[in-house]
Amino acid sequence: MRVLSIVPWLVVAGFATGAVAQPKPTDAELKADALFQEGRRLLDAGDAPAACPKFEESQRLDPGLGTLLNLADCYERTGRFASALTAFRGAEEQARALGEKKREAAAADRARALEGKASRLTIQLATGDRPAGFEVRRGGAVVAALDFGRPIAVDPGTIAIEATAPGHEPFRTSVAIGAGRSAERIEIPVLAPSTAVAPPPPDPDPIDVPGQPVRTVVDPGAGRRRLAFIVGGVGLASLGGGIGLGLVANAKYPDACAKAGDCSKAEVDKADSARRLGNIGTIVGGVGVAALVAGTVLYMTAPKAHAVEVAPVVGSDGAGVTFLGRF
Repeated sequence: MRVLSIVPWLVVAGFATGAVAQPKPTDAELKADALFQEGRRLLDAGDAPAACPKFEESQRLDPGLGTLLNLADCYERTGRFASALTAFRGAEEQARALGEKKREAAAADRARALEGKASRLTIQLATGDRPAGFEVRRGGAVVAALDFGRPIAVDPGTIAIEATAPGHEPFRTSVAIGAGRSAERIEIPVLAPSTAVAPPPPDPDPIDVPGQPVRTVVDPGAGRRRLAFIVGGVGLASLGGGIGLGLVANAKYPDACAKAGDCSKAEVDKADSARRLGNIGTIVGGVGVAALVAGTVLYMTAPKAHAVEVAPVVGSDGAGVTFLGRF
């Protein structure tokens, strides 16, 4: 447990306690104690502005009554009377719960002394209905419903006020709070409905609107053109294969002995093999040419795409549908 030494009268009042046996401290507790000791050294040296953040972080890591009392004292020394008042009141409640009468009484005395020093801000709501989800924030913190219309202790400085509600224009303002016993009052007006332009609803289905035509592109030749590309692709591949086979056959054909008319059996077999390969190449190439021609014909004779408009018609004699387009 930390030993406190805020000011002599605080020790007399019972803010300091003796050490008691405790389990091995955690890392957070060790860090909190180190920060507390730094804060005490800074406070004793008269550097309260630097000491307050040390006590705040120590209290966050390892909340304790002693740290809270030192933090309250630090706030008071830096003129943050509202924060000091809140901290002393919190320490008073904790001391009461722990049964520490002297600390409770000392914290209560310090809090009463600050009541007349803290600046006050009154947030008043204008007469009118509050929309669902209505919320007021003071310095980013939500203002409780019980705090409207009554003076609230605040620290000196500029405080941002914002009132919001879904579907309504927000109200924003700020108020400068001076040091000392200043008192400020602001009024939150009734929020106006939002003027933001809502996105237009999606267009209704034209078929459901009498007289509204539906334009549709009809392409009866799409399938034939796809087939033309397939056939043409096969033809192109076959033509390339036929040319390749012809080149291979030509390379294998024994020209020398064929011209002299004096070929060995092996050369005759080689010549026959080359002729057969050439014949195959001729056939494959012919198929390729035919496929290319067929693909071209299919593509050129495919029907063109055209637009068709379908419009419902409603009249005194009944209802119907009209079709407009070029076929």
